[in-house]
Amino acid sequence: MVREIMDKLAPVISQYDLTGEYAESISDKLTKIYASSGASYALKRVKANRNGNFIETLHTAHQKGFSGYVPIFKNKHRQFFTSDGENWYYIMPWLHNEPEEERDERHKNMFRELAVLHQKTAASEKLNQDALKGHYETLSKQWDDNKTIYEKYVDECEKRWYLSPFELQAVTYYFETARATDFARKKLDEWYEMMKEKEDTRQVIIHGRASIHHYLYDEQGTGFLTNFEQSRYSSPIDDLLLFYHRTFHTYPFADDDCVDWLYTHQQHFPFREEEMLLFTCYLAYPDFIYRNLKKHMNHGTRSVPQLKRNQDLIKSYWTFKNIEYFVMKVTQIEENKKIAAEQSS
Repeated sequence: MVREIMDKLAPVISQYDLTGEYAESISDKLTKIYASSGASYALKRVKANRNGNFIETLHTAHQKGFSGYVPIFKNKHRQFFTSDGENWYYIMPWLHNEPEEERDERHKNMFRELAVLHQKTAASEKLNQDALKGHYETLSKQWDDNKTIYEKYVDECEKRWYLSPFELQAVTYYFETARATDFARKKLDEWYEMMKEKEDTRQVIIHGRASIHHYLYDEQGTGFLTNFEQSRYSSPIDDLLLFYHRTFHTYPFADDDCVDWLYTHQQHFPFREEEMLLFTCYLAYPDFIYRNLKKHMNHGTRSVPQLKRNQDLIKSYWTFKNIEYFVMKVTQIEENKKIAAEQSS
C-alpha cells in the first residue's frame, strides 16, 4: 500500500526536488511524505475547481504583517500548485503538533491567532446603503415567513386528535423557537438602525474554516493556522460564526469556555458595537430548526422514516439550546459593559 501511494505521488513529489522514502495516507486529501533528508511534508490534494485565489489572499495577509500560518512551498516551476494530470496538490512542512496544554488553552491560542489575522488585515469599505437595505428587507421577510409557516403548522397539528412523534416535537419546540426568532429580529432591527448612520464597514481576511484541527504546533510549541483554502475578505464576525455553528452542532452542553474563547479574540480585536449586534443576531436565529422542520414538512419526505425525522429535529433543537446558552451569556456581558461605561462617563 505504501509503495502504491509513493508510485502514484512520485510525479508530484519530483516537482519539489524531494526524494521520498515513503508516504502515509492521513486522510482522503492529506498525505504525509517522509523525505530521505529526514524532513516530513504535508501534501494536500485539492479539487480542480479549487479556490485558487487563496494563495494570493494568504500572500496579502503576509504582506500586511501576518506570519502565523504554515508556509506553502513552490515547486521547481515557481508554482504553488502541482498536477499529476488528474488532481492538484500543494505541499507544506509537516508540523510536530504535540502541545502539552489542555483543550481550553489551545482554543484560546487559536482565537488569538485569528484576532491577529483580523487585526493585521482590517480595512474600511464604503457602505452601500441600497445593498444594506436590500439585505435587511430580504432577511427580515425570510425570518418572518419562516415563523408564520411554523405557526400555521402548529395550528394544524393542534386540530388533530393524534399527533405523530415528529408533530408532537414540532409543537413542543414552537414556543422557544418563536421566542428566539423574536430576539434575533429585535437585534437585526437594532443593527439596521445603527448601520443607516454609518458610511463604511469593516472587512478583514478571514480564515474561512477556523477549527482546532487547523491550528498546529511546531517542535518549539509555536502555533500556526493552516488550511486557508476558504480564506477571503469578509466581515470579521464570519470566522467566529462558522466556528460556533459547527461547535454547537452536537449533543447538549453548557460550556463557559466557549464564551472565554470569544473574549480572548475580543481582547486582541474587539468587535464594533454593530458587529457584535449582528454576530449575536445571526447566532440567535434558530435556523437549524426551521430548516429541518421545512424539510420534513414536505409531503415528498413521507418516505423518510419517522425515527430519522425525529432525530434530525432533536439534533437541531440541541444545537439551538447550545447556542441559546452562549448568546444569553454574551448578551449579558455586553449589557454589563454598557452599564459600566455609562456609569464611568
